[in-house]
Parts: sequence; C-alpha cells; structure tokens
Amino acid sequence: MREIKCHEEKIHLCGKIQFFGYLLIFDETGCIAASENSIAIIDLKAADLLGTGLDDILKRIAPTLNLTSETVELKLADKIFYRFVERIAIKGGDYFLSIYKYDDKIYVEVEACNPNSVKTTNLYYYAKYLESQRTDKAAWQPLTELIKDIIGYDRVMVYQFLEDNSGKVIAESKNEELESLLGYRYPEFDIPAQARELYRVFHARHTADVDGTTYEIFGRSADALDLTRCSVRALSPIHLQYLRNAEVKASASFSIIVEGKLWGLVACQNRAPLHVDLSQRHLCTFLTQYAVNYYLAEFQKENAVLQKRIADLERDLKGELLVKHDLQEVLERYSPRIMDLMCAHGIFMKHDQGTHAVGEVPSKALLKKIDIALGDEEFFATEKFTMPSSFSDSQHYPGLVRIKILPSNNWYLYIFRKERLIEETWAGKPEKIMNLDLERQISIPSPRSSFDAWKKITHGKAEKWHRSELSLIQNIKHIIHQAIAQRGGEIHELNKKLIRSNNALDTFGYTLTHDLKNPLTSIQLAVQMLLIKKDMPRELFQKALENILEGTKLMTNMMDKVHSMSKANNVDLVFEPIDPKSKILNIVDSCRQQYGIDNLTFTLGDTHAILGERTLIYQLFLNLIGNAIKYSSKKIKPHVQVNSYKDGKSVFYKIEDNGIGMDLTKNDNIFEIFNRLPNTEEYEGKGIGLSIVKQIASKLNATVSVESTLDVGTCFLVEFRNISA
Repeated sequence: MREIKCHEEKIHLCGKIQFFGYLLIFDETGCIAASENSIAIIDLKAADLLGTGLDDILKRIAPTLNLTSETVELKLADKIFYRFVERIAIKGGDYFLSIYKYDDKIYVEVEACNPNSVKTTNLYYYAKYLESQRTDKAAWQPLTELIKDIIGYDRVMVYQFLEDNSGKVIAESKNEELESLLGYRYPEFDIPAQARELYRVFHARHTADVDGTTYEIFGRSADALDLTRCSVRALSPIHLQYLRNAEVKASASFSIIVEGKLWGLVACQNRAPLHVDLSQRHLCTFLTQYAVNYYLAEFQKENAVLQKRIADLERDLKGELLVKHDLQEVLERYSPRIMDLMCAHGIFMKHDQGTHAVGEVPSKALLKKIDIALGDEEFFATEKFTMPSSFSDSQHYPGLVRIKILPSNNWYLYIFRKERLIEETWAGKPEKIMNLDLERQISIPSPRSSFDAWKKITHGKAEKWHRSELSLIQNIKHIIHQAIAQRGGEIHELNKKLIRSNNALDTFGYTLTHDLKNPLTSIQLAVQMLLIKKDMPRELFQKALENILEGTKLMTNMMDKVHSMSKANNVDLVFEPIDPKSKILNIVDSCRQQYGIDNLTFTLGDTHAILGERTLIYQLFLNLIGNAIKYSSKKIKPHVQVNSYKDGKSVFYKIEDNGIGMDLTKNDNIFEIFNRLPNTEEYEGKGIGLSIVKQIASKLNATVSVESTLDVGTCFLVEFRNISA
C-alpha cells in the first residue's frame, strides 16, 4: 500500500473553481477550457464555448469595453501590469474581469464584486495608519487591524515561518469573543511545501465558503491545466477539511515576501462564509508589501548598527595585532567585546602555551569531551550540542562555536551559549495522522481535527547563532592570519632594507678605502717631493701645492657623494657637460706612480664631452683605467688605450689593455662585489672596483659592457646616453 504524502498533492492541478467565479482558457486555436458555470454569464454551455475565439468571448462578456485579442496582447505586454483588470456589469450584476497570460495560455477570469467596494481614496490613510501605529520592528500589528477592517473577517493573523518551516503567530486582530492565538505554533505539515511554493508565486489566495459549490473545468483534463495564478481556483479537499476542523468557514491569505522568499502569511479566518473580492485582495496585498518595506527598513537600521560595531571591533583588533606581537594578550583583552557581539555567555581560548576564559564556560572535563567529540574539525557551530548525560544541567551549553585559529600551535577559540528553556504553545498537538483509503489502497494524510492549546517545553537548545555572528568569528580568524602574514612581510621587508643598508655601508667603506687611494697617493708623492727638494723651483713648488689641493678637494667630494648614496636610494645629482680628458690624464699619472710602471704606453684618442656628475665620472674612469693599468703592469710592454666616439645621441668610451684578461665563459658575474677571478690573486684588491663601476653607471644612466680574452687583454665599453647630438 502506497502512502500519499501531503506535499505530493498537486493542488495547482485541481481542475475546479469556486462558486463566485468563472474561468475560460485560450491558446492560439481559441478556447480550450471553460468552467461548467460559464453559461451564467455567456448563455452558452461550456462544451459549446470550446474552440470559440477570444474576440467573440470578450464581446459577449464586456461589449462596452471594445476589447479585442490584439488590445489584450498589448496590455499584457506592458511591463508594469502582468494582469489586465476592469470592473464590468453583466446582467445587472457587478463583476471584475481579469485577464493574464500564464503557461503560454491566456486566462480570462470573471468574479463577483462585493457590494461594499474598496475606496482607493482611503489608500493614503491606510499607509499613514501603518506608519503611525507600528510599535515593533515592523507594522505587523497595525497591518492585521487594517486588513480586518477591509475584509471584515473575524480573525486576521501574521504568521511567520521559522527556520524549521513551522510557524508562529506574531500579530493578531480578532473579535472580542474569540480566544487569542497570539504566540501559537503550527507544525510544518499544516502548510506543506507545495502550498508554500504557491504562496511564494501567487500572493493572494482565499476561499469564500469551505462548503460552497465548486465547478469543474471542461475541455482539458485537470492535469493539463495549471491554475497556479488562478484567483478563483478551488482549494484542495485536505485543506478544506483542515479549515472545517478549525471551525472556519472562509479564509484568505496574503503572502509576506521578503527578499524574494516566503517569510510568512497574513492568515485570515471567518466563522461564516464571506467572499473577499479582487479589489479587497489587491489592497490587502499592497498593504502587506508596504508593511514588509517597514520591516526591511527597521531590519537594515538595526543591522547597520550591528555591522558598524562589528566593523569597529575588526578594525581595532587588526590595528592592535599589527602593532603588538603578543597575540595572546591582544585576544584576551578583546574577548569581552567579542562575547558581547556574539551574545554569548562565555569565551574560552586554548593553545599550546595555556588557556584563558571569560564569562561562563564548561568545566575542564566537559571541554575535554567536547574536543574529543569534534576532533580536528576546523569550524563547528550549533545551537543544540548534545552534552554527556553524566554532567548536570548547570553545565549545559548547547550553543557552541569552535574555530581553529592557528593550526601551528593548536590555538582554538570557543564561544558558548547556555540552554534556553522555551515554553511553546501549539495550536493542537503537532502530529500527522494518516487515513487508510481501502478502495484505492492508499494512505492519505488526514487534516488535524484538534486545535486545542498544547504546551511543550523545549530542552537542550540555545538561541540560534545568527549568520553575522558566525561571520564575525571567521573574520577574526582571517584578521589574525592577515596580521601575522603582514607582520611576516614587514619583517621580510625590514630584513631587505637592513641588507641594503648594510650593503650601502659596506660599499661606503670599500669605496672610501678603494677610490681614495689614488688621490691620497698623489698627495703623498707631492708632500714627499716638497720634503726632499728644499730648493725646489717656484713653478714646481706651486704645481705640488696645486696637486695637494686638488687631491683634498677630490677626496672631500668623493666622501660626500658616497655618504649621500649610502643614506638614500635616490640622490639629486647635478648633471653637466664634462670633458673627462684632464681627469683621465691625472688618473694615468697617479696610477703610473702607484703601480710603479715607468714603461707604460698610454694612448688617448678623441675625448667627447659627456653629460654627468663630476665626482662620479672621475670614480668611473678611475676604476676602469686603474684596473687596466694594474692588470697590465706585469706585462713586458704594458699598453692601455682610451678612445671615444659618437653614435646618434650616445657617446661611447672604450678602455682597452693588453693585461691578464678574463675567462668570461666561466664567470659572468664580474660586476658583483668581492668577486675576484682566479688569475688576479697576484694583484692587490678585494673585488670592489667593478661593483662600484656598475653602481655609478646606473646613476649616470650609462651601461657598461666587456669583452676579454684570457692572457690577451680586456676591453670595457661605456655608453653614455641622452647626449645632445
């Protein structure tokens, strides 16, 4: 025997309409279905209407409107109105004509008007009443009062769907003699899933009389006619019996849609049959959405305040973590704020170095059992964590969030909420009863017959964690990781700066000891000459003094520039056109004396002016020419040649020697500091000169290239760019 579940009932394919309405359905071939009561307004039987064109039907129903299928298509194509509605008169009675498209078909509905029609001029006052009477986060209570006034029902409730799809009455307006249902709970199966989906799609439903006559629809089988958007559709037998059991003769409902989801219903009940016509339903639907807007506005205000508090905490926490390296101390200080924002009873932190608790938390024994139960789970959250039965209720904390902050040292953060005992009043005991249909051999759900108050106390649950609260805890973890990563990056950057600083200091020291040797040698030789030759001619004496003065000036300039470059990445250099001829000749003379090379042959070709800074130009040539002379000094006939030429806007200087040469195939990093080739061991030096050349060339916007053959000689080529042609 198969069990038919409530959610399996195809309530949108019922194939019947209520007594107060009429329905005709059209496709491109004409009328394909008509309710059997249509003869009352068209004077034709339903069977005779099949195949009739829409134009003919509209002339019979509403001759004064001059409607045609073409004008209907135009009206239904309007993006503002998906349903065309007009008030018409048929045989002396007032009706609403409603036309809409659905499921690739055109539906024509006619339903009776109530004698007391809705006054649209009252709309402004209804809206003002909602605004002035709202006392909670929304205007649910004044909404029930307005809808009760508009439709005249005995009871109007706002019924909110909870997370488990059960419902609760949160606002109510009723006749004085009725018992209040405010706060009552209703089980999920009272409004099954397919009914909730219909409420989400079509926002106004009602039945005028649970025992009223219903009419079949001819032309198509019920399974082929989707009545999801049909205002006059009959209710399912199960729902009608449910209403009878609740002693309700008429009902209406208006969907509360919040952000595209079914949030709840305005549920209306009347103990006597009562029709709510289309104008009343439209007004109630409008006011319901108006109240939703108030709810959303208040919710957004409240949420904005909460989000600002959360953002302030996250900002402050991040700032502290970046400044202070003691993560434990920072988190301990921020625990009370986190606990407050989480609406928690206690916070517990555990890591390899120890523990810290704020507020009320479980015992160590219970915490240990929690860890065993959760294992290595990175993130866990629940409002109904099951505690071992051996622990007393005073230690019951079913609200639990645990997150692993830092896996490296087993750092966990726990948030606790204590149990909240909830006494719930249900409209009847929430149990589903199945009836046996022996004829069809199926088991079908039976609507509840009892709605007497049934109280239930809920144990073992805490307040549910809100999404924003769980996001806060996860964000705290990310903030900690970001702060640690940023601090690590800062340390890495500081190390890089330290290395650069140390390198600059090294370069400063090496440059001074390396490049100052040449001018110091010139000064030394000049002083020695003055000491030895007491009767030196005036002209030679003057020359020696000039050499000393020039050497001291050069040393001063070199020290100033090197010191400046060691302190900053960028130094403002004054560039000017320079002819390096005199500097080159002075360098050669000094190097002759320094390395004791009397047999050096030096050839100087053309010297074109270059754009640069005087001291740096001197140091560049000092290192290149000095190396050329040094590494040629042990040759039988040492020879060094310097020449220059122009090419476009560049000036090239070539420094050639016939010295020991280099094997560049085995070592191409000759410009790195302290890099010395094997064949240079017999010569003084520490591998600094070419490193200085590379740095100076970069600052002068020049490039240096080299060609060399072992035991044959070396040629350096320096290109100075941005030179005026």
